[in-house]
Amino acid sequence: MKLQTSKDIPLDEYYSSEEGKSGGQVQPIKAEKWGISPYEIEETLYYFCKQVALPGLAGVLIPLTIFFGIFENSFIETLSYIIYGVAAILLISVGREYIRGLRYKIKEGVIYLPGPYYLKHEAEDYSPIINEISDEPKYKIGFVGDIMKMNGFGLNFHPDIKTFFKDTDLIIGNLEGIIINKKCPILKQGHLVGILEKLEALLSDNNMWLLCLSNNHGEDFSNTQFNETVHTIQNYSDKFNVFGRGDVSFISNEKKDLYVACATQWSNQKTWNYTFKYNNPSIELNDYINSATYPFQLIRNNNFNILLPHWGFENEKYVRTRFQEDAKALLTGILPDYKWLKKIYKKRLLKGIFAHPNHKWDLIFAHHPHVLQPIMTVPDTFKTKDGKTIPLKKLVVFSAGNFTSGANIIRKKKHISGIIMKCEIGPLKECNEKLAIGKMEWRRTKNLKIRVKRKPAKLVCIDSDNYRTYNKPFLINGLIFFGIFLFVYLMNLFS
Repeated sequence: MKLQTSKDIPLDEYYSSEEGKSGGQVQPIKAEKWGISPYEIEETLYYFCKQVALPGLAGVLIPLTIFFGIFENSFIETLSYIIYGVAAILLISVGREYIRGLRYKIKEGVIYLPGPYYLKHEAEDYSPIINEISDEPKYKIGFVGDIMKMNGFGLNFHPDIKTFFKDTDLIIGNLEGIIINKKCPILKQGHLVGILEKLEALLSDNNMWLLCLSNNHGEDFSNTQFNETVHTIQNYSDKFNVFGRGDVSFISNEKKDLYVACATQWSNQKTWNYTFKYNNPSIELNDYINSATYPFQLIRNNNFNILLPHWGFENEKYVRTRFQEDAKALLTGILPDYKWLKKIYKKRLLKGIFAHPNHKWDLIFAHHPHVLQPIMTVPDTFKTKDGKTIPLKKLVVFSAGNFTSGANIIRKKKHISGIIMKCEIGPLKECNEKLAIGKMEWRRTKNLKIRVKRKPAKLVCIDSDNYRTYNKPFLINGLIFFGIFLFVYLMNLFS
């Protein structure tokens, strides 16, 4: 499959041109030194609270308060109450996550719901039929989750992963960060060039990689290093293509019936100097189709249009309402009909959603939360040339988790899982004018710790076990001890 820019220039040719070498960024742009969080202050505080609470630290702190209560010492007693307060905050944070999981539960079109919020699981269908298409699919496209840095671990793939993608034409993945040949700071994302060798080993004779660089860590370093990464990947072999820079955030195949676009909602550097911004506030709702800054004018409803948004919030296995509504709007071309004060409030948030009835997406495969989120179908219709309306279903994966991960301490349980998927794409059986998803197949994956030649490594394999983001025993123990402590405290208070 040959991929090209929106100006019909093959990617190899474009990146070799003068314009393609820099992407219009001639002057060096340095990144910030830290770039701790992509979120605003409120979300950042909540994010760090979750980072501490999720490993179950509350379940450890509260028993300590009981232990310290044995000693009749004013300092230890004061320390006990401080620890108790911290533990209570963490328990509230974890409890809030469960409540939100129930609040944002997806009830229609569900293919997959991750735990632990949904206690009752039906048998999962790993190869559902989304639409009835012609017998021979036109394309087979594969997808993986975030490709994260390995933090000194070696990387290996189980043969089952290669077998899964063997019959695909293209595998699409989000390469979090860039490629650098030096040690990467803890708060930034950088890969050694050896990651490309490992990814190439997954390919068969007939398929290739399309790596996306549009994510919150894309601008962790300078635009010079970002552009070096673009050319390193594109020139590595004829099995690699790359996109995600602002000038190449939208590509198609030679036949121009398959389009792939990407955009990021977040940037740790608070800039979008060379990546395209999702929810672009500079584009007005009524004008974005005619705006020169809108890169997606070329998609048409009869083509197959894939969107790779880098959105959401880390460590949330539920999907907030705004992203559920965004997904439905993008796939159906219909914006939510907000009323009264909510309409005024939402108008600012809806800028740049890129939802239009004549420019609809068919598949959304999203990244960023680093944990698995639901997979669901969204019903839509297609109007034929003779005016007939044909029903069909479209697909959204809200977060594919991590395909590769060097997580080892705090995140070692919740950041090691991902989703791999492949879709058959062909003309609808009822209407040859429209390309749609036929059968899709998906699996959960897990990064297992192993040793290769006495060195620590990760093995990416297909996961058949359920896993939890939160440590439920710690949570239960914490709640029990919290209740005991509160009871004893109240008894002493009123005695």
